[in-house]
Amino acid sequence: MRKLPLVFILIVAATIVSFSQKAILDGYVFEKYNRGFLNEVKVTILEKSGVLVGEVLSDANGHFAFELPVDKEFEIQYEKKIFVTAVKNVTSVGLKDGSKLFVKHEMVRQPGYLLEGTLAEKRAEESIPVDAVNGSRIEIFNLTTNKEELVIDSAKSPNFSLTLQQGNHYIILVRKKGFYNKRMEARVNVLGCYLCMEGFGTVNPGVVDNLTSAEDNKMGTLLANIELERIDVNKKIAVRNIYYASNSAAITDNAKKELDKVIILLQTNPSLVMELGSHTDSRGSDDANLKLSQARAQAAVDYITASGLVDAARLKAKGYGETRLVNKCGNGIICSDEDHIQNRRTELKIVGFTNDAYDGRSLMEIIHQEEMQKFLINGESNKVYIGNNAEKEAKKITSEEIKMEKPLPKPIKNKPTPAPPKQTVQTAPEATRADQFETDVAVKIQKVTPSVIEPKKAEMKENTEIKVNLTPINDYTGYKIEIFNATNPLTENDADLKMIASEILSDIQFDKLKNGKYAYLIGNFQNWSETEKFLDKITAKYPKARIVDYFKGKRVGN
Repeated sequence: MRKLPLVFILIVAATIVSFSQKAILDGYVFEKYNRGFLNEVKVTILEKSGVLVGEVLSDANGHFAFELPVDKEFEIQYEKKIFVTAVKNVTSVGLKDGSKLFVKHEMVRQPGYLLEGTLAEKRAEESIPVDAVNGSRIEIFNLTTNKEELVIDSAKSPNFSLTLQQGNHYIILVRKKGFYNKRMEARVNVLGCYLCMEGFGTVNPGVVDNLTSAEDNKMGTLLANIELERIDVNKKIAVRNIYYASNSAAITDNAKKELDKVIILLQTNPSLVMELGSHTDSRGSDDANLKLSQARAQAAVDYITASGLVDAARLKAKGYGETRLVNKCGNGIICSDEDHIQNRRTELKIVGFTNDAYDGRSLMEIIHQEEMQKFLINGESNKVYIGNNAEKEAKKITSEEIKMEKPLPKPIKNKPTPAPPKQTVQTAPEATRADQFETDVAVKIQKVTPSVIEPKKAEMKENTEIKVNLTPINDYTGYKIEIFNATNPLTENDADLKMIASEILSDIQFDKLKNGKYAYLIGNFQNWSETEKFLDKITAKYPKARIVDYFKGKRVGN
């Protein structure tokens, strides 16, 4: 047997020893300005050549540890959502086996406000402790980017967090069975609002504290205690500041602002059938007060339903006159004006339930349906009044008028849309029956596997057999994918259109835009999430493609 040279044996032995020797990388990550250690920072270690050594997450104390081979150069990458990603160099050259290499990294938060929300049951009294609420569905949608920011189907914790970025408008929806749905809004430097929080309840520190303490009014932390109220049939909900002129049922401007909040409550909780009750004080005759309170209740209900956003079957007007006083100020009793004011009140109470139009629908789908409904009210009716312009004689837009019926592309075999089912109202005492149209329509889409070839005319082979079915948008309602715009109108022989027809769909629609250009679109969709999935399939080929929302041939929101 041939013996190996001694020099070779020594080199191999030294190499093995070198590979087996390890140093301990011991590190900490924390936020800039000593704001605390950072948990779950992803720490990635790579050799200088780019070879991955490994990954580790920091613990609750910001600490992490990792074994590194000695005598090598490395890069460490630090990543955590809402923080700026950073890369640092580190070396184990010259270290002995088992020695420690200490590192620390200061992470910089991206501009924006960190919202940390905690869900708890609404307090009956300030002194009574309440339980945190787990198992909620929590969704945050960015109206500015038209994207979902957070979706938690069943939260294991009552806490959630999100960084509210500059120049963005957010909608937050919290749903939990047995509780009222909670809808909130946050705007950060949008339309002159540096930081506006609506519907949150208590937010600490306050807006002023955040703006004065944050760097350049661009950063801060908001702690929001969000109360969820249990649904209790027949429990009265006071509607504050609904005042009327003496002996009048006319709605005042201040009252309209409060009734707008009722509209939001009913929109956010579409399964509820409610009674709006109006009460008077004891001054005046009993009969006159009863008639006046009924007129006032009806005026408030008319205002709400005239918005077109609440089905009239879900709201009942009831005048109680002076039959349900909350204090001793009955007929013949001398009381102060303050005491009489307590009796002049407006209240809501649940009297029944209808099918939940939100059930099974994401916040994104809800918001897009609301946009379409608003477009209908603002753009399709010559006599619809919203907000402070609502009047008793305003035309009421019913759910039947927003039913979506449209043709689909020729390659798709479409079944006729079934008639909207009647909804059943499970009634408590005095409840009414409500018929509400279910707006979800099944998605019908041709599945395709598009090519990733860039659509350039010069690369397309001539193929006279490819046919393009080019038609105008006409009376279309739903979502479409806009592939591109052209300065001049194209014909069915255009190479780009033939490319679309050969690789995706032969049915292509065009729409003349306000700027004089022509948009070319494909697909028929009723579901936003399905539209996004389709868009994802073709973005490699058409990176500028985007989703466009139509109602009766007109663009919604863009």
